Amino acid sequence: MKRIALFLAVIVTLALTTSCSDSKKIKPIGPIGAEKPAYTFSHEDTVEVQGLVSQFIAHMEQKDLRGAVEMLSFLSKGDSIRPLSPVMQRRQAMSLSVVQGVKFEMRHMILRSNTNNEVKMDITLFEKEPGDPKPNMTAVYFRPVKFEGKWYLTVWDNITNTNDDRNKD
Repeated sequence: MKRIALFLAVIVTLALTTSCSDSKKIKPIGPIGAEKPAYTFSHEDTVEVQGLVSQFIAHMEQKDLRGAVEMLSFLSKGDSIRPLSPVMQRRQAMSLSVVQGVKFEMRHMILRSNTNNEVKMDITLFEKEPGDPKPNMTAVYFRPVKFEGKWYLTVWDNITNTNDDRNKD
């Protein structure tokens, strides 16, 4: 478990270092409250995203891989939302096939903008005995996107993440 945790920590550190390495995109922080947030989300936004995640979890726990993958969308560079292509659907289905039918739990949800959002779900792969050192959990991240007033689930990966606004001014 320590090796897996260390490996994941190294990957996350490398990913964060790579994404933050462009110093031109770092914006200095002003006094607290100096700037009004660019995006405001309502309770309905939170409920809609939670509903999408709950529906996805239900598909996965019922081993309805097709239903889960069909819920996922793709945010293109032209700011349009599309269903996943057949190739992307197969790729996601292969990735998710190892975790269908197991326990999912939403760990956190952060809504920052229409495209820069995060939902982390912990996945318990199997129950283990107390004191058992074997790792039994993994995680999956979604990037909910609000497009033309409606929320969509997209996955947070390097292939479908073409509209990354995490480093924009």
